[in-house]
Amino acid sequence: MNGILLTTTSCPKCPAMKAWVADNINFDVLIVDENHPEFTDLLGKYSVTTAPTLILEENGTEVFRGSEDYEVDEFLKSL
Repeated sequence: MNGILLTTTSCPKCPAMKAWVADNINFDVLIVDENHPEFTDLLGKYSVTTAPTLILEENGTEVFRGSEDYEVDEFLKSL
């Protein structure tokens, strides 16, 4: 499994989600904010309109999408 976390530097919830991902997820998660050169392309690719948004994929298929740490935690516990 791998993931991508889309954030913005002006988002009040994004720093906490970044920290939660770093502390609680033990697989690769790419963290991308609006300063990343591919940010706009990734927003379109994943149809993201809210920050933060964490997308988890397995074998190239999206298996989870959420914006709250408790949502991610519940999903990971269900595996």
